[in-house]
Amino acid sequence: MGDSTVSQGTDAAFQIEPKNKFFEATRSIVEYEIRPGNTVSFLSEVDLTGVERLRSRVPGERRPSYTAFVVKAVALALRDFPYANRRVCRPPWLLWSGTRLQRFLRCDVAVAVERDFPGAESTAFIDIIRDATRLSLPTITEKLRALAISDVTTNQQWREFSTIISRLPPWLSTLLIRLPCFIPSLWIKYRGGAVLISSPSKYGVDAVLGSWSHPLGVSFGLMKPRPVVRGTEIVPCTTFALTLNFDRRVMAGAQSARFFKRIIDVLEHAETEMVTYLVPADTTLLESAQEGFSAVDAGSTP
Repeated sequence: MGDSTVSQGTDAAFQIEPKNKFFEATRSIVEYEIRPGNTVSFLSEVDLTGVERLRSRVPGERRPSYTAFVVKAVALALRDFPYANRRVCRPPWLLWSGTRLQRFLRCDVAVAVERDFPGAESTAFIDIIRDATRLSLPTITEKLRALAISDVTTNQQWREFSTIISRLPPWLSTLLIRLPCFIPSLWIKYRGGAVLISSPSKYGVDAVLGSWSHPLGVSFGLMKPRPVVRGTEIVPCTTFALTLNFDRRVMAGAQSARFFKRIIDVLEHAETEMVTYLVPADTTLLESAQEGFSAVDAGSTP
């Protein structure tokens, strides 16, 4: 760390902060890996009525989080549209063959995790929900909760990331952090697959539009009641704004729109699309949930 510099005089108006290794690492990632010129964004308001009904049938701590539903919906969409599950890469051993597409054979979903401590306000790290298509919603929720409270003693990804930054000179740490961009196996190990999910909704942000280090960036905003048109009526429904930022080099607009629409359909029809992932090991609860949906469809109150 270097010394800070304060403007001279009685009316000092600024301070040049000391060198900060976490800032240097974040700056390197943002400047080198995030390329807004290659990306396009979609945005849609999503009706969460089905998600709310599904959540209401799971008691207490087992209730899936909204992020878990988004992770699951994205994973199912990747399964249905495998062309979206790719990234642009240039492996060093194919240097003379040019840039290639790396196709991912699993639906791994990376999740951005905030780190809130002095000196690292610009820093976040990612960890990966592996093979999310196979996981139940409560299992995904448990993994997300563990990530939210993780530290260097409980999370290997954060331990390795923070150790590289804090113990090595910035030029070397940034080089190591960039290696996954060039080596496909390291990308899978440290970055996951094609998609990164990020949401600041708990801080009251309604929508997020941005470019990300992954070829697919999915974000969602604050869940709250908003007016929704159903038929000829306007009714209050819980919704959120869902955004997709995608690498235009990987897929064109029409293909991206179909992929995005699939995510929305899974969320808006959660009662049928995701009920089998509610609590697979608990047949009684699953049957109870399905009976409840049948009652709703029949017009009775569950």
